[in-house]
Amino acid sequence: MIGASKALPGLLLGGLSLLCTDEVAAAEEDASVVAFHYKPVPDLQIAIWLEDSDGNFIRDVFVTQATGKLGIGNRPGIWNFLSSWRFPYGPRTNVLPVWGHRRGTTYPRIVFHDPKEGYQDSLGWHESTSSDENYFCRPLSFDENEVILDVMSCPSPTSFHSDKGMFVAGETSVYPPRNDILEIDPERDHLDVESFADLNDLDAVTGATPSGMSSTFEAITLVRDDVGDGPLVAWIEVSLEHDENSNWEFDREADHYVDTKLAGYGIEWLGQPSVVYRVEFLPGEEGYTVTDSFHGYGSFEGGSGEISPPDGTISLSGGSGADRLRRFSRDGSEGRFGIEASGWSPTDGSGGCATEPLPPVVDLHASPRAFDQVNLKFKMPTGLPADVELHRLSVFYYVGDQAIDEFRLDAALVQEFTICEDSSDESCDVHLDGDSEVSLPVEQLWGDYTYQFAVVYEDRCSFESQVATTDATTPRQNFQTIDTFCVVATAAWGASWNDEVAALRSFRDRVLRPSPLGNAFVNAYYEYGPSVAWWLSKNDYARGVARVLLSPLANAAKYIPR
Repeated sequence: MIGASKALPGLLLGGLSLLCTDEVAAAEEDASVVAFHYKPVPDLQIAIWLEDSDGNFIRDVFVTQATGKLGIGNRPGIWNFLSSWRFPYGPRTNVLPVWGHRRGTTYPRIVFHDPKEGYQDSLGWHESTSSDENYFCRPLSFDENEVILDVMSCPSPTSFHSDKGMFVAGETSVYPPRNDILEIDPERDHLDVESFADLNDLDAVTGATPSGMSSTFEAITLVRDDVGDGPLVAWIEVSLEHDENSNWEFDREADHYVDTKLAGYGIEWLGQPSVVYRVEFLPGEEGYTVTDSFHGYGSFEGGSGEISPPDGTISLSGGSGADRLRRFSRDGSEGRFGIEASGWSPTDGSGGCATEPLPPVVDLHASPRAFDQVNLKFKMPTGLPADVELHRLSVFYYVGDQAIDEFRLDAALVQEFTICEDSSDESCDVHLDGDSEVSLPVEQLWGDYTYQFAVVYEDRCSFESQVATTDATTPRQNFQTIDTFCVVATAAWGASWNDEVAALRSFRDRVLRPSPLGNAFVNAYYEYGPSVAWWLSKNDYARGVARVLLSPLANAAKYIPR
Protein backbone atom coordinates (compact mmCIF):
# COMPACT_ATOMS: atom_id res chain seq x y z
CA MET A 1 0.00 0.00 0.00
CA ILE A 2 1.28 3.48 -0.79
CA GLY A 3 1.44 6.32 1.69
CA ALA A 4 -1.48 8.75 1.67
CA SER A 5 -0.06 11.90 0.13
CA LYS A 6 -0.10 14.04 -2.96
CA ALA A 7 0.59 11.08 -5.27
CA LEU A 8 -2.77 9.49 -4.44
CA PRO A 9 -5.02 11.56 -6.74
CA GLY A 10 -2.66 10.86 -9.65
CA LEU A 11 -2.91 7.16 -8.98
CA LEU A 12 -6.69 7.26 -8.77
CA LEU A 13 -7.02 9.40 -11.87
CA GLY A 14 -4.71 7.04 -13.70
CA GLY A 15 -6.91 4.10 -12.85
CA LEU A 16 -3.95 2.31 -11.27
CA SER A 17 -4.75 -0.06 -8.44
CA LEU A 18 -1.08 -0.98 -7.85
CA LEU A 19 -2.33 -4.09 -6.06
CA CYS A 20 -1.21 -6.60 -8.67
CA THR A 21 -0.13 -6.72 -12.32
CA ASP A 22 -3.41 -8.26 -13.51
CA GLU A 23 -5.44 -5.41 -12.00
CA VAL A 24 -3.16 -2.82 -13.60
CA ALA A 25 -3.67 -4.41 -17.00
CA ALA A 26 -7.42 -4.56 -16.44
CA ALA A 27 -7.49 -0.86 -15.66
CA GLU A 28 -5.73 0.09 -18.90
CA GLU A 29 -6.79 3.55 -20.08
CA ASP A 30 -5.30 6.41 -22.05
CA ALA A 31 -3.41 8.63 -19.64
CA SER A 32 -0.85 11.42 -19.76
CA VAL A 33 1.83 12.20 -17.20
CA VAL A 34 2.01 15.98 -16.77
CA ALA A 35 4.92 17.69 -15.01
CA PHE A 36 4.87 21.33 -13.82
CA HIS A 37 8.37 22.84 -13.88
CA TYR A 38 9.53 25.99 -12.06
CA LYS A 39 12.48 27.50 -10.19
CA PRO A 40 11.36 29.35 -7.03
CA VAL A 41 13.25 31.66 -4.73
CA PRO A 42 13.34 30.55 -1.06
CA ASP A 43 10.44 30.91 1.37
CA LEU A 44 7.61 31.12 -1.15
CA GLN A 45 4.04 30.07 -0.60
CA ILE A 46 2.97 28.27 -3.78
CA ALA A 47 -0.20 26.85 -5.32
CA ILE A 48 -0.48 25.01 -8.65
CA TRP A 49 -3.82 24.01 -10.15
CA LEU A 50 -5.60 23.14 -13.41
CA GLU A 51 -8.57 24.73 -15.14
CA ASP A 52 -10.25 24.08 -18.46
CA SER A 53 -10.11 26.65 -21.25
CA ASP A 54 -13.39 28.19 -20.01
CA GLY A 55 -11.95 28.91 -16.56
CA ASN A 56 -13.64 26.05 -14.71
CA PHE A 57 -11.56 24.65 -11.88
CA ILE A 58 -10.50 21.03 -12.50
CA ARG A 59 -8.16 20.03 -9.69
CA ASP A 60 -5.39 21.03 -7.31
CA VAL A 61 -1.86 19.94 -8.12
CA PHE A 62 0.27 21.30 -5.27
CA VAL A 63 0.15 23.71 -2.33
CA THR A 64 2.89 24.46 0.20
CA GLN A 65 2.32 23.09 3.69
CA ALA A 66 2.14 26.37 5.61
CA THR A 67 -1.07 27.11 3.69
CA GLY A 68 -2.30 23.56 3.04
CA LYS A 69 -1.42 21.89 6.35
CA LEU A 70 -0.62 24.56 8.96
CA GLY A 71 -3.60 26.77 8.10
CA ILE A 72 -1.90 30.17 7.91
CA GLY A 73 -4.76 31.48 5.76
CA ASN A 74 -7.44 30.66 8.36
CA ARG A 75 -6.46 31.13 11.99
CA PRO A 76 -7.30 33.45 14.91
CA GLY A 77 -6.50 37.15 14.86
CA ILE A 78 -6.48 40.13 12.51
CA TRP A 79 -5.25 39.67 8.94
CA ASN A 80 -2.51 42.32 9.20
CA PHE A 81 -1.21 41.40 12.66
CA LEU A 82 2.51 41.98 12.93
CA SER A 83 4.47 38.80 12.32
CA SER A 84 7.65 37.00 13.46
CA TRP A 85 9.36 33.67 12.84
CA ARG A 86 6.74 30.87 12.93
CA PHE A 87 4.16 33.41 14.01
CA PRO A 88 1.07 31.66 15.48
CA TYR A 89 -1.77 34.15 14.89
CA GLY A 90 -3.27 36.34 12.16
CA PRO A 91 -4.90 34.82 9.04
CA ARG A 92 -2.86 35.43 5.89
CA THR A 93 -5.95 36.12 3.79
CA ASN A 94 -3.78 37.41 0.94
CA VAL A 95 -1.33 34.48 0.82
CA LEU A 96 -2.73 32.80 -2.35
CA PRO A 97 -6.05 34.55 -3.06
CA VAL A 98 -6.43 33.70 -6.76
CA TRP A 99 -6.08 30.00 -6.06
CA GLY A 100 -8.19 30.21 -2.91
CA HIS A 101 -11.16 31.86 -4.57
CA ARG A 102 -11.03 29.99 -7.89
CA ARG A 103 -11.19 26.59 -6.15
CA GLY A 104 -14.78 27.37 -5.15
CA THR A 105 -14.39 25.73 -1.72
CA THR A 106 -15.03 27.49 1.58
CA TYR A 107 -14.42 26.57 5.23
CA PRO A 108 -15.73 28.00 8.52
CA ARG A 109 -13.71 31.05 9.54
CA ILE A 110 -11.64 30.70 12.72
CA VAL A 111 -11.36 33.24 15.55
CA PHE A 112 -9.79 33.07 19.00
CA HIS A 113 -11.45 30.71 21.43
CA ASP A 114 -10.49 33.22 24.13
CA PRO A 115 -13.78 34.68 25.42
CA LYS A 116 -12.27 37.73 27.14
CA GLU A 117 -13.66 40.99 25.80
CA GLY A 118 -11.24 42.77 23.48
CA TYR A 119 -8.89 39.80 23.12
CA GLN A 120 -9.77 38.96 19.52
CA ASP A 121 -7.23 41.61 18.50
CA SER A 122 -4.52 40.72 21.03
CA LEU A 123 -1.14 39.13 20.40
CA GLY A 124 -1.12 38.14 24.06
CA TRP A 125 -0.86 34.74 25.64
CA HIS A 126 -4.48 33.58 25.51
CA GLU A 127 -3.66 31.33 28.42
CA SER A 128 -7.04 30.00 29.50
CA THR A 129 -7.72 28.73 25.96
CA SER A 130 -4.20 27.69 24.95
CA SER A 131 -2.99 24.11 24.53
CA ASP A 132 0.33 22.47 23.63
CA GLU A 133 1.91 23.89 20.48
CA ASN A 134 4.30 21.71 18.49
CA TYR A 135 5.16 24.05 15.62
CA PHE A 136 4.44 27.75 16.09
CA CYS A 137 6.46 30.07 18.36
CA ARG A 138 5.37 32.85 20.68
CA PRO A 139 5.40 36.38 19.19
CA LEU A 140 8.90 37.84 19.10
CA SER A 141 10.39 41.29 19.45
CA PHE A 142 12.44 42.72 16.58
CA ASP A 143 15.77 41.90 18.23
CA GLU A 144 14.66 38.38 19.04
CA ASN A 145 13.44 37.82 15.51
CA GLU A 146 16.81 38.84 14.08
CA VAL A 147 18.56 36.26 16.27
CA ILE A 148 15.95 33.58 15.55
CA LEU A 149 16.58 33.91 11.81
CA ASP A 150 20.18 32.89 12.51
CA VAL A 151 19.62 30.01 14.94
CA MET A 152 16.25 28.88 13.46
CA SER A 153 14.86 27.71 16.79
CA CYS A 154 12.08 29.02 18.99
CA PRO A 155 12.99 30.30 22.46
CA SER A 156 11.54 28.06 25.20
CA PRO A 157 9.17 26.07 22.94
CA THR A 158 8.09 23.85 25.83
CA SER A 159 6.63 26.83 27.68
CA PHE A 160 4.56 28.24 24.82
CA HIS A 161 0.97 27.17 24.21
CA SER A 162 -1.40 28.55 21.61
CA ASP A 163 -5.10 29.25 21.19
CA LYS A 164 -6.18 26.98 18.30
CA GLY A 165 -9.40 28.95 17.82
CA MET A 166 -13.03 28.14 17.07
CA PHE A 167 -15.48 28.74 14.24
CA VAL A 168 -17.47 31.95 14.03
CA ALA A 169 -21.09 31.43 13.00
CA GLY A 170 -22.04 32.38 9.46
CA GLU A 171 -18.55 33.42 8.28
CA THR A 172 -16.31 31.55 5.87
CA SER A 173 -12.74 31.49 4.55
CA VAL A 174 -11.35 30.23 1.26
CA TYR A 175 -8.46 28.65 3.20
CA PRO A 176 -8.60 25.45 5.27
CA PRO A 177 -7.86 25.18 9.00
CA ARG A 178 -4.63 23.57 10.16
CA ASN A 179 -4.31 19.80 9.91
CA ASP A 180 -1.32 19.01 12.15
CA ILE A 181 -3.05 18.66 15.54
CA LEU A 182 -2.80 15.09 16.82
CA GLU A 183 -4.15 15.55 20.34
CA ILE A 184 -7.07 17.68 21.55
CA ASP A 185 -6.98 19.20 25.04
CA PRO A 186 -10.62 19.03 26.23
CA GLU A 187 -9.94 21.61 28.95
CA ARG A 188 -8.36 24.18 26.64
CA ASP A 189 -9.41 23.54 23.05
CA HIS A 190 -12.83 24.29 21.61
CA LEU A 191 -14.75 21.29 20.27
CA ASP A 192 -14.43 22.78 16.78
CA VAL A 193 -10.72 21.84 16.78
CA GLU A 194 -11.73 18.17 16.53
CA SER A 195 -13.15 18.80 13.04
CA PHE A 196 -10.18 20.73 11.63
CA ALA A 197 -8.59 17.65 10.05
CA ASP A 198 -11.87 16.45 8.55
CA LEU A 199 -12.47 19.84 6.94
CA ASN A 200 -9.00 20.13 5.46
CA ASP A 201 -9.22 18.49 2.03
CA LEU A 202 -5.70 19.30 0.83
CA ASP A 203 -3.74 16.41 2.35
CA ALA A 204 -3.15 14.75 -1.01
CA VAL A 205 -1.58 17.80 -2.67
CA THR A 206 0.29 19.44 0.22
CA GLY A 207 4.08 19.39 0.19
CA ALA A 208 7.13 21.08 1.63
CA THR A 209 8.15 24.55 0.52
CA PRO A 210 10.96 24.08 -2.03
CA SER A 211 14.36 25.15 -0.68
CA GLY A 212 14.67 27.63 -3.55
CA MET A 213 17.03 28.57 -6.37
CA SER A 214 16.90 25.09 -7.94
CA SER A 215 14.63 23.83 -10.69
CA THR A 216 11.90 21.53 -9.41
CA PHE A 217 8.66 20.00 -10.61
CA GLU A 218 5.40 18.42 -9.53
CA ALA A 219 3.82 15.61 -11.56
CA ILE A 220 0.34 14.14 -11.88
CA THR A 221 -1.40 11.61 -14.13
CA LEU A 222 -4.44 12.74 -16.14
CA VAL A 223 -6.91 10.29 -17.69
CA ARG A 224 -8.34 11.05 -21.10
CA ASP A 225 -11.88 10.05 -20.14
CA ASP A 226 -11.77 12.54 -17.23
CA VAL A 227 -10.37 15.65 -18.95
CA GLY A 228 -11.01 15.10 -22.67
CA ASP A 229 -8.81 16.21 -25.55
CA GLY A 230 -9.34 19.95 -25.29
CA PRO A 231 -6.76 22.41 -24.02
CA LEU A 232 -6.13 22.80 -20.29
CA VAL A 233 -4.71 25.77 -18.42
CA ALA A 234 -2.06 25.28 -15.74
CA TRP A 235 -1.76 28.02 -13.12
CA ILE A 236 0.89 28.78 -10.51
CA GLU A 237 0.51 31.47 -7.83
CA VAL A 238 3.37 32.51 -5.56
CA SER A 239 3.63 34.94 -2.65
CA LEU A 240 6.51 36.17 -0.50
CA GLU A 241 6.30 38.08 2.76
CA HIS A 242 8.02 41.48 3.14
CA ASP A 243 8.66 41.70 -0.61
CA GLU A 244 8.43 45.48 -0.92
CA ASN A 245 9.28 47.89 -3.72
CA SER A 246 8.69 51.59 -4.30
CA ASN A 247 5.10 50.94 -5.42
CA TRP A 248 4.29 48.56 -2.59
CA GLU A 249 5.97 50.08 0.44
CA PHE A 250 4.63 49.62 3.95
CA ASP A 251 5.21 50.91 7.44
CA ARG A 252 5.20 48.88 10.64
CA GLU A 253 2.90 51.20 12.59
CA ALA A 254 0.82 52.74 9.81
CA ASP A 255 -0.03 49.65 7.75
CA HIS A 256 0.07 46.74 10.18
CA TYR A 257 -2.09 46.21 13.22
CA VAL A 258 -0.01 47.06 16.30
CA ASP A 259 -1.31 45.80 19.63
CA THR A 260 -0.79 48.90 21.77
CA LYS A 261 -0.40 46.78 24.90
CA LEU A 262 2.39 44.80 23.21
CA ALA A 263 3.81 47.37 20.84
CA GLY A 264 7.37 46.00 20.99
CA TYR A 265 6.37 42.60 19.61
CA GLY A 266 5.96 41.56 16.00
CA ILE A 267 7.70 42.31 12.69
CA GLU A 268 6.29 43.98 9.58
CA TRP A 269 5.64 41.58 6.69
CA LEU A 270 3.43 43.27 4.08
CA GLY A 271 4.77 43.63 0.55
CA GLN A 272 3.88 43.12 -3.08
CA PRO A 273 0.83 40.89 -3.65
CA SER A 274 0.92 37.36 -5.03
CA VAL A 275 1.71 36.89 -8.72
CA VAL A 276 0.32 34.28 -11.11
CA TYR A 277 1.60 32.58 -14.27
CA ARG A 278 -0.51 30.53 -16.67
CA VAL A 279 0.28 28.05 -19.46
CA GLU A 280 -2.23 26.55 -21.90
CA PHE A 281 -1.38 23.05 -23.14
CA LEU A 282 -2.82 19.87 -24.65
CA PRO A 283 -2.41 16.88 -22.31
CA GLY A 284 -2.77 14.44 -25.22
CA GLU A 285 0.17 15.89 -27.15
CA GLU A 286 3.71 15.04 -26.13
CA GLY A 287 5.77 18.17 -25.61
CA TYR A 288 6.89 21.04 -23.43
CA THR A 289 5.21 24.46 -23.21
CA VAL A 290 6.71 27.31 -21.20
CA THR A 291 5.98 30.96 -20.42
CA ASP A 292 8.34 33.73 -19.38
CA SER A 293 5.73 36.39 -18.61
CA PHE A 294 3.59 36.64 -15.51
CA HIS A 295 -0.16 36.90 -16.07
CA GLY A 296 -0.98 39.35 -13.27
CA TYR A 297 -1.21 39.76 -9.51
CA GLY A 298 -3.72 38.91 -6.80
CA SER A 299 -5.82 40.91 -4.37
CA PHE A 300 -3.74 42.82 -1.81
CA GLU A 301 -5.99 41.91 1.14
CA GLY A 302 -7.18 38.62 -0.37
CA GLY A 303 -10.85 39.58 -0.51
CA SER A 304 -11.39 38.26 -4.04
CA GLY A 305 -9.87 36.03 -6.69
CA GLU A 306 -9.55 38.87 -9.18
CA ILE A 307 -6.32 39.15 -11.18
CA SER A 308 -4.91 42.60 -11.91
CA PRO A 309 -2.96 42.67 -15.20
CA PRO A 310 0.72 43.70 -15.22
CA ASP A 311 0.82 47.47 -14.76
CA GLY A 312 4.44 48.31 -14.02
CA THR A 313 4.04 48.20 -10.22
CA ILE A 314 5.39 44.65 -9.77
CA SER A 315 9.16 44.05 -9.64
CA LEU A 316 10.68 41.99 -12.45
CA SER A 317 14.14 41.18 -11.10
CA GLY A 318 16.19 40.44 -8.02
CA GLY A 319 14.01 37.55 -6.85
CA SER A 320 11.21 40.03 -6.13
CA GLY A 321 7.69 40.31 -7.55
CA ALA A 322 7.35 38.35 -10.78
CA ASP A 323 10.98 37.24 -10.42
CA ARG A 324 10.00 35.06 -7.44
CA LEU A 325 9.98 32.40 -10.15
CA ARG A 326 13.43 32.56 -11.69
CA ARG A 327 14.17 31.96 -15.35
CA PHE A 328 15.48 28.45 -16.16
CA SER A 329 16.26 26.37 -19.24
CA ARG A 330 14.70 23.06 -20.22
CA ASP A 331 14.52 21.26 -23.56
CA GLY A 332 16.20 24.20 -25.23
CA SER A 333 13.59 26.69 -24.04
CA GLU A 334 13.89 29.38 -21.37
CA GLY A 335 11.04 30.47 -19.15
CA ARG A 336 9.65 30.62 -15.62
CA PHE A 337 6.76 28.14 -15.66
CA GLY A 338 6.72 25.14 -17.99
CA ILE A 339 4.38 22.19 -18.60
CA GLU A 340 5.65 18.87 -19.91
CA ALA A 341 3.08 16.32 -21.12
CA SER A 342 3.78 12.73 -22.13
CA GLY A 343 0.74 12.50 -24.42
CA TRP A 344 -1.96 9.83 -24.28
CA SER A 345 -0.70 6.29 -23.82
CA PRO A 346 -2.04 3.16 -22.06
CA THR A 347 -1.54 3.22 -18.29
CA ASP A 348 0.29 -0.11 -18.39
CA GLY A 349 3.32 1.51 -20.00
CA SER A 350 6.15 2.48 -17.67
CA GLY A 351 7.82 5.57 -19.15
CA GLY A 352 10.03 5.85 -16.07
CA CYS A 353 7.09 5.30 -13.70
CA ALA A 354 6.28 2.42 -11.37
CA THR A 355 3.69 -0.16 -12.44
CA GLU A 356 3.76 -2.07 -9.14
CA PRO A 357 4.19 -1.09 -5.47
CA LEU A 358 7.57 0.44 -4.61
CA PRO A 359 9.16 -1.20 -1.54
CA PRO A 360 10.16 0.91 1.49
CA VAL A 361 13.70 2.02 2.27
CA VAL A 362 15.59 -0.42 4.51
CA ASP A 363 17.73 -0.19 7.68
CA LEU A 364 16.21 3.18 8.65
CA HIS A 365 17.52 4.65 11.90
CA ALA A 366 17.73 8.13 13.43
CA SER A 367 20.56 9.80 15.39
CA PRO A 368 20.22 13.21 17.08
CA ARG A 369 22.98 15.57 15.94
CA ALA A 370 21.96 18.62 18.01
CA PHE A 371 18.95 19.80 19.97
CA ASP A 372 17.35 20.93 16.70
CA GLN A 373 18.66 18.35 14.22
CA VAL A 374 18.31 14.60 13.66
CA ASN A 375 20.23 12.62 11.06
CA LEU A 376 18.37 9.83 9.25
CA LYS A 377 20.31 6.98 7.65
CA PHE A 378 18.95 4.19 5.45
CA LYS A 379 19.53 2.23 2.25
CA MET A 380 17.45 2.14 -0.87
CA PRO A 381 15.83 -1.26 -1.50
CA THR A 382 17.45 -3.60 -3.99
CA GLY A 383 15.75 -4.89 -7.11
CA LEU A 384 14.00 -1.69 -8.20
CA PRO A 385 13.01 -1.80 -11.88
CA ALA A 386 15.84 -0.40 -13.98
CA ASP A 387 13.53 1.90 -15.97
CA VAL A 388 11.93 3.59 -12.94
CA GLU A 389 13.27 7.13 -12.53
CA LEU A 390 13.33 8.24 -8.89
CA HIS A 391 12.69 11.91 -8.24
CA ARG A 392 12.29 12.79 -4.57
CA LEU A 393 12.60 11.62 -0.97
CA SER A 394 10.15 12.92 1.63
CA VAL A 395 10.74 12.82 5.38
CA PHE A 396 7.54 13.13 7.42
CA TYR A 397 7.73 13.90 11.13
CA TYR A 398 5.77 15.01 14.18
CA VAL A 399 6.10 15.16 17.96
CA GLY A 400 4.60 12.23 19.87
CA ASP A 401 4.87 8.61 20.89
CA GLN A 402 2.66 7.12 18.18
CA ALA A 403 4.48 5.87 15.09
CA ILE A 404 3.53 7.41 11.75
CA ASP A 405 1.30 5.23 9.59
CA GLU A 406 -0.86 5.89 6.53
CA PHE A 407 -3.62 7.25 8.78
CA ARG A 408 -1.37 9.73 10.60
CA LEU A 409 0.80 10.72 7.64
CA ASP A 410 -1.49 13.61 6.78
CA ALA A 411 -0.87 15.31 10.14
CA ALA A 412 2.92 15.18 9.77
CA LEU A 413 5.17 17.96 8.57
CA VAL A 414 7.46 17.13 5.68
CA GLN A 415 10.94 18.00 4.43
CA GLU A 416 11.77 17.00 0.86
CA PHE A 417 15.02 16.07 -0.88
CA THR A 418 15.59 15.67 -4.63
CA ILE A 419 17.18 12.47 -5.97
CA CYS A 420 19.49 11.86 -8.91
CA GLU A 421 21.96 9.18 -9.93
CA ASP A 422 24.42 11.61 -11.52
CA SER A 423 26.93 12.47 -8.76
CA SER A 424 28.04 15.57 -10.67
CA ASP A 425 24.55 17.11 -10.55
CA GLU A 426 24.87 19.73 -7.80
CA SER A 427 21.14 20.55 -7.90
CA CYS A 428 20.29 17.25 -6.17
CA ASP A 429 20.17 16.63 -2.44
CA VAL A 430 20.65 12.87 -2.70
CA HIS A 431 22.97 11.05 -5.12
CA LEU A 432 22.23 7.33 -5.30
CA ASP A 433 25.35 5.22 -5.52
CA GLY A 434 24.63 1.49 -5.61
CA ASP A 435 23.72 0.12 -2.18
CA SER A 436 25.55 2.82 -0.22
CA GLU A 437 23.88 4.35 2.83
CA VAL A 438 21.87 7.55 2.39
CA SER A 439 22.19 10.21 5.10
CA LEU A 440 19.70 13.07 5.44
CA PRO A 441 19.55 15.89 8.02
CA VAL A 442 16.14 16.89 9.39
CA GLU A 443 16.42 20.40 10.81
CA GLN A 444 14.48 23.09 12.68
CA LEU A 445 13.37 20.67 15.38
CA TRP A 446 12.99 21.41 19.10
CA GLY A 447 15.11 20.15 21.97
CA ASP A 448 13.98 17.45 24.42
CA TYR A 449 11.15 16.22 22.18
CA THR A 450 10.42 12.71 20.91
CA TYR A 451 9.89 12.81 17.15
CA GLN A 452 8.38 10.16 14.91
CA PHE A 453 9.83 9.96 11.40
CA ALA A 454 8.70 8.31 8.16
CA VAL A 455 10.62 8.12 4.87
CA VAL A 456 8.92 7.82 1.48
CA TYR A 457 10.47 8.08 -1.97
CA GLU A 458 8.72 8.67 -5.28
CA ASP A 459 9.33 8.31 -9.00
CA ARG A 460 9.01 10.92 -11.74
CA CYS A 461 5.21 10.45 -11.81
CA SER A 462 4.95 11.00 -8.04
CA PHE A 463 4.06 7.33 -7.44
CA GLU A 464 5.24 6.69 -3.89
CA SER A 465 6.88 3.90 -1.96
CA GLN A 466 5.61 2.18 1.14
CA VAL A 467 6.38 3.91 4.44
CA ALA A 468 9.43 3.17 6.61
CA THR A 469 9.39 4.58 10.16
CA THR A 470 11.67 5.28 13.11
CA ASP A 471 11.87 7.68 16.07
CA ALA A 472 14.39 9.74 18.05
CA THR A 473 14.48 12.03 21.07
CA THR A 474 16.39 15.28 20.69
CA PRO A 475 18.73 16.42 23.50
CA ARG A 476 17.76 19.25 25.82
CA GLN A 477 18.41 22.71 24.43
CA ASN A 478 21.01 24.73 26.33
CA PHE A 479 19.96 28.07 27.77
CA GLN A 480 19.79 30.77 25.09
CA THR A 481 20.35 34.46 25.68
CA ILE A 482 17.46 35.10 23.29
CA ASP A 483 15.20 33.20 25.69
CA THR A 484 13.38 36.00 27.47
CA PHE A 485 10.44 33.92 28.62
CA CYS A 486 10.19 34.08 32.44
CA VAL A 487 7.77 31.21 32.43
CA VAL A 488 6.47 31.23 36.02
CA ALA A 489 6.15 35.01 36.11
CA THR A 490 4.50 34.93 32.70
CA ALA A 491 1.95 32.43 33.94
CA ALA A 492 1.30 34.60 36.99
CA TRP A 493 0.72 37.82 35.03
CA GLY A 494 -0.57 36.23 31.79
CA ALA A 495 1.96 37.51 29.25
CA SER A 496 5.73 37.68 28.87
CA TRP A 497 5.59 41.37 27.98
CA ASN A 498 4.03 42.53 31.27
CA ASP A 499 6.07 45.24 33.08
CA GLU A 500 6.63 43.00 36.10
CA VAL A 501 7.83 40.14 33.90
CA ALA A 502 10.15 42.49 32.03
CA ALA A 503 11.61 43.67 35.33
CA LEU A 504 12.21 40.07 36.45
CA ARG A 505 13.93 39.31 33.15
CA SER A 506 16.24 42.24 33.80
CA PHE A 507 16.94 40.93 37.31
CA ARG A 508 17.78 37.54 35.84
CA ASP A 509 20.17 38.93 33.21
CA ARG A 510 21.88 41.62 35.30
CA VAL A 511 22.02 40.03 38.75
CA LEU A 512 21.65 36.26 38.51
CA ARG A 513 23.38 35.33 35.27
CA PRO A 514 26.79 36.95 36.03
CA SER A 515 27.33 34.86 39.20
CA PRO A 516 27.97 31.07 39.26
CA LEU A 517 25.32 30.49 41.94
CA GLY A 518 22.77 32.68 40.17
CA ASN A 519 23.52 31.03 36.85
CA ALA A 520 22.91 27.59 38.38
CA PHE A 521 19.59 28.83 39.78
CA VAL A 522 18.52 30.15 36.36
CA ASN A 523 19.36 26.86 34.64
CA ALA A 524 17.39 24.91 37.25
CA TYR A 525 14.52 27.39 36.89
CA TYR A 526 14.31 26.76 33.14
CA GLU A 527 14.36 23.04 33.68
CA TYR A 528 11.41 22.94 36.08
CA GLY A 529 9.75 26.32 35.45
CA PRO A 530 7.57 25.30 32.48
CA SER A 531 5.84 22.58 34.49
CA VAL A 532 5.13 24.99 37.34
CA ALA A 533 3.92 27.63 34.89
CA TRP A 534 1.54 25.20 33.18
CA TRP A 535 0.03 24.25 36.53
CA LEU A 536 -0.30 27.91 37.52
CA SER A 537 -1.98 28.78 34.24
CA LYS A 538 -4.82 26.38 35.02
CA ASN A 539 -5.52 27.80 38.48
CA ASP A 540 -6.61 31.43 38.81
CA TYR A 541 -6.23 31.38 42.60
CA ALA A 542 -2.68 30.01 42.38
CA ARG A 543 -1.81 32.67 39.81
CA GLY A 544 -3.04 35.35 42.19
CA VAL A 545 -0.91 33.93 45.02
CA ALA A 546 2.12 33.81 42.69
CA ARG A 547 1.64 37.48 41.79
CA VAL A 548 1.51 38.43 45.48
CA LEU A 549 4.72 36.51 46.18
CA LEU A 550 6.59 37.78 43.12
CA SER A 551 5.43 41.43 43.18
CA PRO A 552 7.93 42.67 45.81
CA LEU A 553 10.84 41.23 43.85
CA ALA A 554 9.43 42.55 40.56
CA ASN A 555 8.93 46.05 41.99
CA ALA A 556 12.46 46.08 43.38
CA ALA A 557 13.84 44.82 40.07
CA LYS A 558 12.35 47.83 38.28
CA TYR A 559 14.95 50.01 40.01
CA ILE A 560 17.99 48.00 38.92
CA PRO A 561 20.29 50.38 36.99
CA ARG A 562 20.41 49.66 33.26
